[in-house]
Amino acid sequence: MITRNNLFNAVPIFESGLTDDEIMEFSVRYKEGEGLVNYLYGYAENDEQNNVMRTYIVRDNKTNELVGYFSLKAGMISINEHRIEEKEYFDTRPGIELANFAVNDTYVSKHEEVRGCGISIFNGLIIPIVFDVAEKIGVKMIYIFSLPIESLMVRYSKYGFKRLTSKQEEELHKRLKPNYDEGCIFMYQEL
Repeated sequence: MITRNNLFNAVPIFESGLTDDEIMEFSVRYKEGEGLVNYLYGYAENDEQNNVMRTYIVRDNKTNELVGYFSLKAGMISINEHRIEEKEYFDTRPGIELANFAVNDTYVSKHEEVRGCGISIFNGLIIPIVFDVAEKIGVKMIYIFSLPIESLMVRYSKYGFKRLTSKQEEELHKRLKPNYDEGCIFMYQEL
């Protein structure tokens, strides 16, 4: 299944023709994001085979170059945590986790004319997939555990993501934050 906008297309990793050379040339802007490179290189195909998450390879429609990738998986968050007589209660909200999202800095460096790749990928490729899934199953939100880089969180805010209050964030992180996302900040967007 190919999803495309006017600049890019996204294809599941096993249908993408992704080569080892492309993976080796893949880079990210922030040193803290090197885990995203490692994920693509060492774990994406395994998680795909095991139905842990779906990874999509994003390519340039004209040049077929590797622009980036993103991974989506089913998830939920807890809200309204409270305690009554030593027992904890909470509600859950179903969502889709944008578990990995990386733009290839090698591509961006070669194509200065293509600015705003991330927002184009998010709005033109990720959101259509999310809404397609939301039509089929109960989904209330898309969420991400963002690297704690202020400029990145500001960018996600421009995409429509919000943060919880400090207390809500603390409670959610205690209950649901995966080890993979250690040090990251939960952000969400209602659908």
